[in-house]
Amino acid sequence: MATTITNQSQTTYQFSGSGDILTTDSNVNEITLEDTQNLVITKTANPTTFVAGSIITYSVTITNSSSSFLTGVRIIDDLANGNLAYVVGSANLTASGTSYPVTPVATSPLTFALQELNVNQTMTLTYRAQVIFNLPPSVNEITNSVRGIGFTSTGTINGFDLETISRTGTPGNFTATKTASDSTVYPNQIMSYTISLANNSSTSATAIETVDQLPSNFEVTSVSLKIGNGPTIPLSSTDYILDASNTLRIPSASGPVVSVPSGETSLITITGYFN
Repeated sequence: MATTITNQSQTTYQFSGSGDILTTDSNVNEITLEDTQNLVITKTANPTTFVAGSIITYSVTITNSSSSFLTGVRIIDDLANGNLAYVVGSANLTASGTSYPVTPVATSPLTFALQELNVNQTMTLTYRAQVIFNLPPSVNEITNSVRGIGFTSTGTINGFDLETISRTGTPGNFTATKTASDSTVYPNQIMSYTISLANNSSTSATAIETVDQLPSNFEVTSVSLKIGNGPTIPLSSTDYILDASNTLRIPSASGPVVSVPSGETSLITITGYFN
């Protein structure tokens, strides 16, 4: 069942030379929100991270969930309003087990006119787009939306989806998670905290400093480091700093480099007990 959404704006203004502050209301704007999409669009990107110049492969799966035969389908991709450029000759359509190249009818926005689609039938459009080389440094994410229009004998049906890719090295591609070896502990019971540093980007990273404010009654007995898939290495007391407030800092100025290889996780394990 469709929902009608209305909204209205109000502007406060002042004429030059006048002390009066006035307001004016806009017209009431009305839109209809449909609760279903009879043309189901699913869009995915590979890879999901980028640098300027990266080439991304997009897959758009189109399913006719209506009760009407579609005489044709039009797919429109906004190419992130110019942050992406279509790679000429890269588009293919797969339907009923057969794949063949397709050519867009327009590239701004990127538009494909595709074949007919029966009820409950699915087809997949794939194409590549390149991140522009002069992408502003402030752009850390690129979201581009795709719209599908299915043509029936009496009208049209619609579907929408979008996909977001992230610039390599931006927040979200590097995450830290802290876990404890036990959820319940007793005084003098040896346990450990593990800080997992996960690098989901396509380039290696370095954890310049990890700071952990440990509980005041936690006695540290050892600290170890595991870089990616490498061995676990015990750290000496000079490799980290543990101050009077029980704040742990890794590494110290003379400590090892805590690197996190691309696609891997490095572990800092702090072992001790509560006194």
